[in-house]
Amino acid sequence: MDPLGIALLAFSALTKYQANDDASERREAFRRRMEAYQRTKVAESSNATEQLLAKQTPEARGAELAEINADRGQSLRDTVGAAQAFDAPQIAGKLSGDYRAGQEANATRVAERTRRAIEQLATMGAPQEQAEAFGKRFGTAATRVDGANSAMENVTRGYAADIEDVRPDPFLGMVSQLGTAVGQGMLSNAGALASENAKIDAGVNNGQGYEDAAGNLYNSGVSTRQDARIQKQLGKALSLWGR
Repeated sequence: MDPLGIALLAFSALTKYQANDDASERREAFRRRMEAYQRTKVAESSNATEQLLAKQTPEARGAELAEINADRGQSLRDTVGAAQAFDAPQIAGKLSGDYRAGQEANATRVAERTRRAIEQLATMGAPQEQAEAFGKRFGTAATRVDGANSAMENVTRGYAADIEDVRPDPFLGMVSQLGTAVGQGMLSNAGALASENAKIDAGVNNGQGYEDAAGNLYNSGVSTRQDARIQKQLGKALSLWGR
């Protein structure tokens, strides 16, 4: 076996392995980045959903409804108070005690009716306003979840294409193929040469070999394979001349 050919084949195999390993590492890097991005988008979706659900607990809904009632009531009181101040009659002159008492009693009745009306209006309108607030929160959460899902789908598709497109380094592949071809050629030539040498050795001195059992040359002129080749060629030449 030709040691240089074997070394060349080993180098070619190592080069091919390195090229494939580098490609595998690039694919793995793409996959890790894809998974990291997916985790951020899943976290965004989960956060949006949790924020929506946090506002839908009985305690949160009760607190929200009470706040809406209070806000609506205050808004109605401000509006009514401004209107009453604008519409209050301007009475000149001295007023009798009975008149003032009657006016105060009437004002008290009006204030009480106004208070009850404000409470009823605030209570009646609060559920609708709460439903509108929930609709806005739901729309915001749905938009965030849909946006995160769409972004994750598009980016995942891009990463998948990048992973699919990863190929081993073409230069290293070419070096590996060339080295394999040359190494195989060298081993093939070495095998052919060994076979030829074996045939030459087997045919030296009519199959007797170079030396006898005592180590003496059968033919002092034939001590190497080159001598054996010359002897064989001379034999062929003499046979052509009938000798």
